[in-house]
Amino acid sequence: MKIVLFHNGSRLGEQMIDTWYKKYSQTSQFELVQNCPLDDIETYHPRLVILASDAPSEFEELVLRKCRDFKLSILSVLGRGTTVLLGPLETPEVPGCVTCLELRFENTLDRSFNSIFNQQDSESLEMSPSDLLTLADIVTVEIKSIIFESLDPPRSKGRVGVYEQEKQHIEWVPLVPSHDCPRCNLMPDDHPVSAQVQFASHIVNDVETLRVGTVEFTRLEELFIHTKVGYISAVNELSNGDGYVQADAYIYTPAGDDIAGYGSGWSGIDAKKSAVLEVLERSCGFQAVGRHPVVFGKYSELCDTAIHPSQFGLHNYELLQSLNHKLEPFDDEKKYSWVWAYSTKHDKPVLIPEQIAYYGPTADEKRFVTETSNGCAIGGTVEEAVLHGIFEVLERDGFLNMWYAKIPVPELRLGRQCPAKTSDAFRYLVDHGFWVRLFNISHNLSVPTICAVAINQESDYPKVVSGSACHLNPYQAVYGALRELTGQVIDLQRVAEERRDAAMAMFLEPKKIKHILDHVAVAALPEAYSYWKFLFRQKNRGRIQSIEQAYTDVYQRYEINSRDTRRILGFLLDDLHGRGFDVIVLNQTSVEVSYGGLHAVKVLIPGMTPMTFGYGFQRLRGLRRLFELPYHMGYAKRALTEADLNQDWHPFS
Repeated sequence: MKIVLFHNGSRLGEQMIDTWYKKYSQTSQFELVQNCPLDDIETYHPRLVILASDAPSEFEELVLRKCRDFKLSILSVLGRGTTVLLGPLETPEVPGCVTCLELRFENTLDRSFNSIFNQQDSESLEMSPSDLLTLADIVTVEIKSIIFESLDPPRSKGRVGVYEQEKQHIEWVPLVPSHDCPRCNLMPDDHPVSAQVQFASHIVNDVETLRVGTVEFTRLEELFIHTKVGYISAVNELSNGDGYVQADAYIYTPAGDDIAGYGSGWSGIDAKKSAVLEVLERSCGFQAVGRHPVVFGKYSELCDTAIHPSQFGLHNYELLQSLNHKLEPFDDEKKYSWVWAYSTKHDKPVLIPEQIAYYGPTADEKRFVTETSNGCAIGGTVEEAVLHGIFEVLERDGFLNMWYAKIPVPELRLGRQCPAKTSDAFRYLVDHGFWVRLFNISHNLSVPTICAVAINQESDYPKVVSGSACHLNPYQAVYGALRELTGQVIDLQRVAEERRDAAMAMFLEPKKIKHILDHVAVAALPEAYSYWKFLFRQKNRGRIQSIEQAYTDVYQRYEINSRDTRRILGFLLDDLHGRGFDVIVLNQTSVEVSYGGLHAVKVLIPGMTPMTFGYGFQRLRGLRRLFELPYHMGYAKRALTEADLNQDWHPFS
């Protein structure tokens, strides 16, 4: 039986040959064959093919291509500067291959940073003789474990060994298959059948958060995080010194995009976990990574199955044109890219514009709409993800309805059943000099939606900051709003003078407001305090209800104590359907997220106000609810017009 080793005179290959002959040539039943003719490789019937290379080359690609054509198992040993990558063991028709590895290795924080400054990592192997000897020992042991199946399973199966010269040891890292990999081909074409969702029952383990299970950070770290070959190549944490921690996590794509996720909490683990889950969620919502969009056509021709984008809100294009923005109005007679999603109200697949399904690059040449991660959620099951996606849509809709229509919503207070973690979060802000007020932004819906506002008792920056959240557990909504609020306050305080100067320039010239963080920075200025008066007026306070009084029947209405995801979600959907809303679910799960046992979705509710960022980018055209809600709730004597709406930039971030 034969092992075939291909190497183009590489130092790695030469050392492996020397070590193999010294250790196994007399005892092994396998013959080591070097650099046989590639076209004849099948005639050798090799048990294993080894590819050793000191640098990227056409030689590597040629060997891989031939071995794949002949459906042979391959173990690669690739030198990349001061790093050597061993594996993964690539076997026919099994996802996770050398190309997946190369895509991971080429798209990391370090390599992205170097490209910005035109610094090239050395591609040629830089290893000392002792390192090469150590590596050869590791590789030959791995080869033996592969060819002798009775021994311990090979470590390179589904993993890559990363040997770094400065560490002088090998680290075995799970290799998550890449949705971009042409060899694995894990992105099928979009199809209406794949959009269909059948909700199933799962036990809710945590009734407080409505999560099916606990996602351990150690598991996320093992699967996804590694500076050299991880899907997530960078995770950072920052503490303000008194217990509150913030974190960020980054994914870099082959197209050169960086996707960021942010988290916060009262421990580094909690903050990093929420950041990692958010970046995984956003990696699915940024652009199509689960299925290839294949529908390209005019709305006028697709209208029997497509939802018109005006139902999701469109821009004031006249305003944008005056600001020299390049968005173009949607045209029913122009061809656009569409993707299949699922209508929960009508129980059928529907088409939605790819530009509304994803907030990054699409197949369309020009955009007619700006999109955000609004409605994107991740969960241990599809049902859990959809539930939390609905919460996010309701949160943003509730906040924007309050702000745009200047609705003086009811004020709330913490009650006797307030959990310790919520009262602690509230007390943290109070102890740091803020007056904290809670507002009910559920409007005419029954789902608890809370806006928390922190008002600095001094005239310092930040003066006013807000956070909001939605959840079927009222106090979980309060806690979520307070956590968002605390993170915003700490961010602004950390670089107060620098942020204040930039914010003042935007306050004086609102057209400069372009990014998500600009909104909260400007709204936090003492000079912007008057913009909050519609909410803070004393006569609006009336009788302040406790959280328990405001949301008396939530647990019964949605059967939360059933601990059944399908029942809880079903009652929530029935409630929204009964109020005239459809809930559209787009399964965005990528192979990477699926690998971790997670599901990602985007939820859209036609008629509800979507979150946008940047001056003039509001998406209000086509939305009746925003204009009619104040009248139906008794806050206005008639339906509003665009001229009646709050013209000030919203403070949401």
